[in-house]
Amino acid sequence: MKKGIYILIFLLGTMLVSSFSSTIMNSKDGDYLLLTKTKKFVAGDEVILKFSSNSNIIPLLKIKNSYGITILDAVIEENILSFTIPESFSRKTGIMNWTLIYDGKIKLKNTIEIIPNTSTKTIIESYLGPISIQAGDRDFSMLVVAPTDSFDNPLPSNTAVQIHEQFYNIKNFSEQKTNNFIAWKKILSKKESGEIYVSSSSNTSNSKELSSVIYPSNAVDFTINYLRNHTFADGNQQTTFITSLIKDEFGNIVSDGTMVEFNIRNSENVLLKTIAITINGIAKGKILHPDYPTTWNVKAFISGLAESNNLTIRYEGVTSDFNVSLLEEKRRIVVGPLRSYMNQLIPDGAVVKLIIYSNKKMIEIKRQTSNKGYVSFYLDPAFYKESIYSFEIEALGVLKKIEPIDYAK
Repeated sequence: MKKGIYILIFLLGTMLVSSFSSTIMNSKDGDYLLLTKTKKFVAGDEVILKFSSNSNIIPLLKIKNSYGITILDAVIEENILSFTIPESFSRKTGIMNWTLIYDGKIKLKNTIEIIPNTSTKTIIESYLGPISIQAGDRDFSMLVVAPTDSFDNPLPSNTAVQIHEQFYNIKNFSEQKTNNFIAWKKILSKKESGEIYVSSSSNTSNSKELSSVIYPSNAVDFTINYLRNHTFADGNQQTTFITSLIKDEFGNIVSDGTMVEFNIRNSENVLLKTIAITINGIAKGKILHPDYPTTWNVKAFISGLAESNNLTIRYEGVTSDFNVSLLEEKRRIVVGPLRSYMNQLIPDGAVVKLIIYSNKKMIEIKRQTSNKGYVSFYLDPAFYKESIYSFEIEALGVLKKIEPIDYAK
């Protein structure tokens, strides 16, 4: 029983000594005593840690914060050890750990705190993005403001930040509090396109001006029409497709450069396309007239967003007949003169096709473009052996047949 009591007394004594030793480690040991009572220092102020000493041993002071570690030597005066914290450490906010050491042994250790210097000029860092948003009530830019002291330390939480907005002649003012070193606000889009200007201030300091451009929203359906000099399929003049003033759902004119695609399907179910971009909300697409009579069905699209009405455009043939001459033992076939709707020669570049048959079977299609109203085809004997051939000539939408020719004679 006595042995158990002795063990209990020993354990209690050990715990008391351990607790006492821990307290000494934070304030003093047998040789050193911390004299500096301040636990918080303002960034930029001089920070000196002083210790009294009754020993001839001069320790070093190790300091550590989130920026790094360094070792300091003491200045001794009348048994007082003074350690001056370098500005590179004393200007940065946060917890600083210090340890008094000698010969690798810890004599004392504790912490101090560096707090922001609110008496210096506030520096404001502000960011706004994205710098372009879409009109309507769905999009926004985010303003983020980080006020700091003159040493680039974030100011304390709940620091007031004033936010100013201007859109045309409408001004807005609001105040936000910092949280985790920053204040932020959503800068909502408007239904009108334009530019929003934003600035912020804190503690009489002001940020630079920032801006975000509100671009028009998605285009809505529109109409198209066309212009042409005449109705003839001459393959020379142009037909111009013109859109109405294209706007978004809020009535804003769409941005310049919006691409409009005009899809054209002709009577042969062939798809043609021309593309134009908007300038001041209107797009104009141009395409050459066909070179044969046909009907076009036209519809325009802004890809994935909007479409137009349907147009039907008819083109008349420019001629109903043309001459064909057989020369050089009927091996040179000359088509022309090709005349247009005013009996003028057709513009250069009109396509003429010669379709060649042998024994009622098509064997080749030759194509040539007109020059000064004429097209010439030559049937080389090296390729077109002695046989009976028949021909069809297609030009300007007119098909003309040539009776079979016996080249064996």
